Amino acid sequence: MCFQTIIAMVHYNGRIINDELLSSRFVSQVSRYLEINNFMTVTALKQTILNLFIAANGKSYTVDLCYRCPVKTNELKICYRTVMIEDDEDVKFVIGYAKKYEPHVHFEVMAFIREYIEISSDVIWEHLEKQLNDSLNIE
Repeated sequence: MCFQTIIAMVHYNGRIINDELLSSRFVSQVSRYLEINNFMTVTALKQTILNLFIAANGKSYTVDLCYRCPVKTNELKICYRTVMIEDDEDVKFVIGYAKKYEPHVHFEVMAFIREYIEISSDVIWEHLEKQLNDSLNIE
């Protein structure tokens, strides 16, 4: 595998909005560009994004990542779906996918960053499900 990099627009704690065609759009008040390569682990990617947005303050944070994946195009519009980045293989895949569509598609990542609080996993999953449903406008 050869070394590949891509410039990504990284959004911080924003919202994922779906239009009438169910195409995802990322919206946030704070966004920055970041160079990502296909040899990064998901842990390194999360730490790089955390360093980009949060100053070191001794607290622990959790980072959840997703990206806009182009799923279909027509002459007028590209449709996107939101896909989670969960492991090292996902990082390699999204870089390869983004390189494939690079001339036509702007690669975007949404980072949900929150302070780590040790609580039971059931409460965490309920919170994540509510946050995802809220960001997708699901009732």
